[in-house]
Amino acid sequence: MTDNTNKIEMQLKDGTTEYWEHQTFARWASLIEGIQTVDQKLQDAKIPDTDNKWIKPLAFEKYIQERFHSMLRDTEVEHRIGNI
Repeated sequence: MTDNTNKIEMQLKDGTTEYWEHQTFARWASLIEGIQTVDQKLQDAKIPDTDNKWIKPLAFEKYIQERFHSMLRDTEVEHRIGNI
């Protein structure tokens, strides 16, 4: 039996539950934040959804690397106070 007390509980669509390490959650959260930031800029610039030339995997990887440490601290605090 594993100790999940310090992990983030994730309820999946299929009804199962996974427990994520803070590092895993922070990396995914950083990716989602990066995608949301790009999406907002594309909407502001009125670039159509069908234009996928903006997809730059290396840019997202760099964003995740730069944002990871602060996102990790943010998620640890939010988890500790019960928000996630």
